[in-house]
Amino acid sequence: MAPLLRFCTAFLGVIASSSAELDADEPGVSMLQADSRGVRRSASNPLLVAALTDGMLDYLADSDAPYTAEEVGHIAANMAANFFPNGTLVAAPSKVSSNHSNDYFFMWQRDAALTMRTLLRITVAAPGGKFAAIIGDVGSPIRQQLVRYAELLPKLWNQADPNTMCPPWYKDQPGWCPPLGEPKYFVNGSVYDQPWGRPQNDGPALAAVYLSDLLNAILDDGGNSTGDFTAELLRGGGTEGILYDALDFVNTWYNEGSVGPWEEIYGNHFFVAEVQRKALLEGARVAKRMGQDGDAQWPKSGYKNWVYSAGNLRGASESFFSEETLVVKATVGRQQGLAGPKCLSSERVLLETGEVWPTMVEFPCELDVNTVIAANFVFNSKAAGDSVIPPYDARLLRTTKKLIQSMAPNYQVNAVDRAKGLAGLLVGRYPGDTYCGYGECGKEDYGNPWFLTTHALAEQMYWSAWAICSGMDVAGHVQPLMDELRKESRMGSRVSPMELGDAIMKNAKAHAIMPGVHMSEQIKMRGPDVGKQAGVPDLTWSYASALDALLARHEATTACRRSLPWR
Repeated sequence: MAPLLRFCTAFLGVIASSSAELDADEPGVSMLQADSRGVRRSASNPLLVAALTDGMLDYLADSDAPYTAEEVGHIAANMAANFFPNGTLVAAPSKVSSNHSNDYFFMWQRDAALTMRTLLRITVAAPGGKFAAIIGDVGSPIRQQLVRYAELLPKLWNQADPNTMCPPWYKDQPGWCPPLGEPKYFVNGSVYDQPWGRPQNDGPALAAVYLSDLLNAILDDGGNSTGDFTAELLRGGGTEGILYDALDFVNTWYNEGSVGPWEEIYGNHFFVAEVQRKALLEGARVAKRMGQDGDAQWPKSGYKNWVYSAGNLRGASESFFSEETLVVKATVGRQQGLAGPKCLSSERVLLETGEVWPTMVEFPCELDVNTVIAANFVFNSKAAGDSVIPPYDARLLRTTKKLIQSMAPNYQVNAVDRAKGLAGLLVGRYPGDTYCGYGECGKEDYGNPWFLTTHALAEQMYWSAWAICSGMDVAGHVQPLMDELRKESRMGSRVSPMELGDAIMKNAKAHAIMPGVHMSEQIKMRGPDVGKQAGVPDLTWSYASALDALLARHEATTACRRSLPWR
């Protein structure tokens, strides 16, 4: 039996079987250790860490990348240290809520799916046929992680949900919460049963993108596309069709509001709409490749419904662009939430007055870096036409320019970095952010920059470089953002998007804890501890976002070697 066919058969058994039950005891933080060089090792999954630090990812450090090959290994190892052998990923190893760190020792659907897709993408992109060798080797720790996460999903989703504070509500009475729309789970696999922002409908969509990408990668490598393997993922029916069920959830709920990716606002969000569209698009693509593109049988949705709904969501995503303010709004129709209006002046006014909702604001509003994160996530260089608003789109570049104007000049840490000779800058989530990730937030803690948002900005610059080097007529759209970035940095007048991306990555790197390249959630924006890390330590998403940016850089470098438009 061919290796990939063996994998298909094994994957079939994994998804369909109940396998080993999750351990009822939470894996302890003591499982997370560091070696003498500062590399975090997971005592429960050391083989995965070893597999990711054996040189496979050295390609992400080529062409004078911001991180060396050894440092890339540290980043991957720190990410993998938050994985457990049964497929669980914790958002961070922080268990105790204190003045220094909040409790992130849970499996957030969003963080887990995003990170698993990062693991898959950096493996698929590794040179020398690494993916085929890994996916065909039942003993490979990377393959085991890819499979066990997929195995875990039906256990998370096919259980009773104890929560009721979700729409639809009837006569002011609680509604019901589907477990697929839950934001997070205890590490023993049970649904988090305390008050939280519900529902969060991007989780199943992000997981569906991962599963579709995995199947497409297997098919690209010659995997079997017929028989029982097809049925297990795309036939409806609980644990037997987990991808089907994820897509069915997206197809059912995509018209409904939900809580956004920062878990603060209930409404309609560009991020959620885009990842849902991506899920339906990729799900339909893999279904067609596997011969599952026939008529749907009620009440299940099926291929034709996914294609139709993806088309509807294309229009929905377009609607987030405001013809009045000429930016991509992160949220429309917000009904309730903790965050302020996210306007151009919100950060400055908040720092000056402490007011989250001032009487006077400077437009545009609803500015948020999660629009950039969404565009980066959806973009595929091999199918660029799939994107509604790609990272290098003039509308999104204009939005990013406003984000830079709203946040960067108000961050003391950027001025400190410039004084040290660093050429890039740091950004946070949105103007007027009051979350600090630790205890009570004082004025000095408002609006800290984050590692993952700064990495997203760098990734957008790398994709812009890729677009220019691929012959797209976007240089004129990129230029205004580059001018703004240069104004807020130390970059000279003759600089490429690639160099700007590198400078931004290096600013973030300057705040990583060495040795070992440790990244928390945030970086202190001002005060006596300016520039020091803040929020939860070793945030999984911080590491995944760094690898995503470096992967975009690798693709841009490959394209630019062929054209070298600015040499």
